[in-house]
Amino acid sequence: MKNSKKTIFRVHFQTEDRNYSLLAHSVKESEFFGFIEVSDIIFEDVNRIIISPEDETLRKEFAKTDSISIPHQYMRRIDKLSDNDDIGVSYLKIATPEKPDKH
Repeated sequence: MKNSKKTIFRVHFQTEDRNYSLLAHSVKESEFFGFIEVSDIIFEDVNRIIISPEDETLRKEFAKTDSISIPHQYMRRIDKLSDNDDIGVSYLKIATPEKPDKH
């Protein structure tokens, strides 16, 4: 009997001042040299009572996107998830270190 669950990947990458952690069903080498293509992006369940602001931000940013191509140097990690229940999408702002007060 074949497993009907689709593979889920968690893709961590950084662009400009943002760190992203996206879930997707497809991650592969892009047709553009030096890029990774991420498609079939998964968002949190829209039927949930509470939708995180981070997910809503990602949903707006990638709403009409079929796939994204990410330069290799922006990639941090790609995880293949073993449990489909362990899904979620998050937009994470880079924490800027606090500068010590100069007196």
